[in-house]
Amino acid sequence: MKSRIATVIFTLAAGLGSASAELISEISPQQIDRPYAQITLKNGKFYWISAGQTNADGELATFLLMREMDCRSKEKMRKIKTPGTHYIVLTPLSESVRQNAIVIGMNFQGQWSVIQLNTDLSRMRQVQSLVGMGVVWASATSRTGYFIAGTSENDRPVLIYLSADLKNKKTLSQADDHNGEVSSVFESKGRIFALFNRYLSNKDTGTTPNTELREYSATGAPVSRTPLNGMAATGTALKDGGIAISYWIDKQLFIEKRDAKLSALWSTKLHQRSGVASSKGYLLEAGSHIAWVGTNDNKLLIHRLAQDGKSIQTSIDTKTNIGVPVPDIYSVHSSGNNIYVRGTAGQSLNPQTGQITEFCFTEQPDS
Repeated sequence: MKSRIATVIFTLAAGLGSASAELISEISPQQIDRPYAQITLKNGKFYWISAGQTNADGELATFLLMREMDCRSKEKMRKIKTPGTHYIVLTPLSESVRQNAIVIGMNFQGQWSVIQLNTDLSRMRQVQSLVGMGVVWASATSRTGYFIAGTSENDRPVLIYLSADLKNKKTLSQADDHNGEVSSVFESKGRIFALFNRYLSNKDTGTTPNTELREYSATGAPVSRTPLNGMAATGTALKDGGIAISYWIDKQLFIEKRDAKLSALWSTKLHQRSGVASSKGYLLEAGSHIAWVGTNDNKLLIHRLAQDGKSIQTSIDTKTNIGVPVPDIYSVHSSGNNIYVRGTAGQSLNPQTGQITEFCFTEQPDS
């Protein structure tokens, strides 16, 4: 029986309210059928994409559905046919500011591939397989091509460069990159940055956990390597040329800002891990603020900070009983000072098997 999707839009109240929301972390049949992701386009628009299939006259038709990230948008949903590419997992974030839009997904056989769309997003342009990938977390673009970040099938961190036409491919990871992941890749004023996380391994007793910020040229040539504190780091480019990075030290989540020369400006603690908590979260700029979006204590949580690291406000969903997406990554976009958070998850008020809720939160600063 096909699951019914209810769509709800809520506004988060700022502040540390207390609430008892039981969140559901199991993957429902509907979530498997309709994985989602977000893409950023050349025109600066942000879209939320879901992959699905229909059965018309006994034939399988695969497609992508696109809508704007802004919860208030009245733009009509787009449907793009993608023959033979039924994905059960999509890469959470694909930035295509400098190239044609791409969507990265994994099929039923566990094989990852890149769908490149044509300029007007009306159809699929071409598909390129990504052999040996276990997980793909993000992609970014330069003036010459694409950078794809994730983990290999044997749990090694992987960063791949693909030319703009998807014909030339090179792996930028190194032989000594053991047991870890490239959790984040992003472009900042023509520079490409990737965060390499190395984790403990039972197979490699000599492995030391660490995180490293690596910079690359537009064509993938190594530029610099900067050791960082903590683990499970994610990052984002800032409008002033600096970057923001979040990371974990034990059970404490921190965020730091670095300038264009990669010198550390400040670091501050955001919260202590409690209950179901995001291992990475999502970083972005919202107006003049830096924001971190994720889950802690089984609830959606948004931290806002000033550019000097001072806390502005913390917003927590204490009203909806919306569960945590699986995996625990939200699709997030800012417009002006507003932050929009999309996703699908279970809801404790509707515990029927397979029933999920598609949500879109709007968070605004107090002043």
